Amino acid sequence: RLHGIFSRKRSFFQGIILSMTPDTIDLKILDELQRDGRITNVELGARVGLTPGPTQARVHKLEEAGWIQGYGAQLNREALGLPITAYASVILKEHGKAFGQAFIEAVRQIPEVLEVHHIAGEEDYLLKVLARSPKHYESILLEKLTSIDSVQRIKTTFVLSSPKVSTIITIQKAAESLGGPVSRRDGISACSPLARRSQ
Repeated sequence: RLHGIFSRKRSFFQGIILSMTPDTIDLKILDELQRDGRITNVELGARVGLTPGPTQARVHKLEEAGWIQGYGAQLNREALGLPITAYASVILKEHGKAFGQAFIEAVRQIPEVLEVHHIAGEEDYLLKVLARSPKHYESILLEKLTSIDSVQRIKTTFVLSSPKVSTIITIQKAAESLGGPVSRRDGISACSPLARRSQ
């Protein structure tokens, strides 16, 4: 296989700035990998028009530069006994940096909380929580979330069904954001860094 587990997580909001501009082949590699992270190096190279050596080198550069943040299996949460998805909207008692950091550190220790988002609006944070049942969520809420000192109020929204769940990013739109209008020929703006690098 091309890759094992790529454990180094990178995020722009953690102060990591992407250190390279991908060209059209790099974008094709990113698109193939997000659709099939288990693809072999040989197959990936065939899909993007490269031999295995240069393909592997490009993937490594994309990993090192932060364009690829990791690889992982998408698990069936219902089969694992976690059919309940809830979103908890959290308002903190105060809005100082210390209160926010204390809250973030606390929720990082709660395994049922899969995602934490700092949001604009009436609430301060939005959490995605998985639970075995409504009763289980209630225990998470009362015993873990509301026990955090910085929390003032929590509003819960339960998911009834999820008609669409996707992790696929539209690569063409990402290319547009790097350099203006997209050309019909290859999906890359002629005035963008991507076009200049591919010439």
